[in-house]
Amino acid sequence: MWYWAFRSIFLVILKLFFKFKVEGLENLPQKSNFILAANHSSFMDGVVMGAAVPKMVYWITLRELYAVAALKWFFNKIGALPSGSASERAAYLLMHNKNIGIFPEGGISRKGELREFRRGMAMLAIKTGRPVVPCAIFGTFKALPFGNWIPKPVPIKVKIGHPQYLLKDFDDVVDDIEILEGLNRIRNSIKELLNAG
Repeated sequence: MWYWAFRSIFLVILKLFFKFKVEGLENLPQKSNFILAANHSSFMDGVVMGAAVPKMVYWITLRELYAVAALKWFFNKIGALPSGSASERAAYLLMHNKNIGIFPEGGISRKGELREFRRGMAMLAIKTGRPVVPCAIFGTFKALPFGNWIPKPVPIKVKIGHPQYLLKDFDDVVDDIEILEGLNRIRNSIKELLNAG
């Protein structure tokens, strides 16, 4: 209930002040749950992605933010998962038909450029067999770059790409090469979305 209430509020705010648009909603899997993976260049990105996708998504969130009481309350209400200990819980949710959201860079890009990805997203996709949906966020770096606290009313857009399966053959042992290949595939997909504009 809280998740949908907050989503509705953020969606209205984004449309009113940031001319918010979402492209590619038709690419979201309809017969499977999924992992959302997006670039990360602003504190606004979590709110933007939550508003963009009309399905409940359990977002993996930076653990340090839970030290702020108001943020901890908010994250608990929307079902966010603290980073660092989220992998088992995220895998459990994926295996029970829930959707997971992750920013594979592992933190905010202070220059707004796409950084290298961490292993967690590929590990989840390979171990659970769920598709990864690459997403590109535009405008949030200009609206609220790292270190700023008052957003500027600039247009914000999300582009949702085609889902990709990283699973080859189900195995309890995940090969490092397979993980690296998966990371590169999703990173390149997000990069292509960003370059296309």
